Amino acid sequence: MGQTVRVRCEVAAATARLDLPLNGRLHGSLNGGANGRTVRLFKQENGVWQGLMPVAVADPPGTYAIEFLAADGATLVSVNLTIRKTIFPAQNVVLAPQIEALHSTTEERETLTTFRDSVSDVKYWEDPLAAPVPGCVISPFGVARLHNGKPTGDFHAGIDQRAAAGTPIRAVAPGVVKIVQPFNVLGGTVAVDHGQGLETMYLHMSKLNIELGAHVNKGEVIGYAGATGRANGPHLHWVVYVNGVPQNPQQWVKLESCATAKKKSADKP
Repeated sequence: MGQTVRVRCEVAAATARLDLPLNGRLHGSLNGGANGRTVRLFKQENGVWQGLMPVAVADPPGTYAIEFLAADGATLVSVNLTIRKTIFPAQNVVLAPQIEALHSTTEERETLTTFRDSVSDVKYWEDPLAAPVPGCVISPFGVARLHNGKPTGDFHAGIDQRAAAGTPIRAVAPGVVKIVQPFNVLGGTVAVDHGQGLETMYLHMSKLNIELGAHVNKGEVIGYAGATGRANGPHLHWVVYVNGVPQNPQQWVKLESCATAKKKSADKP
């Protein structure tokens, strides 16, 4: 799926728990375990308690309970969520041998895990988010990735947008910058915490244009498109994390596929 469910409760609930089966794979879940996936709830300006419940690509289809829990763990109310089966296509990416051979270091993986697992109390974002670049979508979320014809076992955890080298990359929402550094596989990377479980990350940049710890505004330039890391050409790969789980960015911002854009251009008189 890769979709986010906004769970709301009118009473003071501390958390919400999605009761997935024991064999459900909780990909990147902040608080995944035998009892399911748990997310924090935050009181909003209208007095309602709200949290972001991610449904991961690997979550099995079915109908499951979402329980709203008090601070002491007592169940306040329960509702059902139906997860439908989603079939994603496969996509092959051709990489030069020296690019395919790149791997993340232990320190890099730890940095990314720390970022994904953090949840801050202050909500900086509002709907809708803004596109980070104007380009169309080259590669959508969720496709099964092959490298040079060989299955990787991974799915595409973000989306790729067309962006020529040097294209300004802009923050999709306000937030606090948590990562500004080059990675072996991800290339030049900026990661932003937007608050209350929403985070974004921007990869393969040729130049980084923001300071670590800075408060960034929606639309502010944070870097420039490139082909650093494991990339076969200039573009922007960016990711939406909801409580540590990668989600489809196209649920959060309207983007057009390159195939649709090409068809529209061909249909013009």
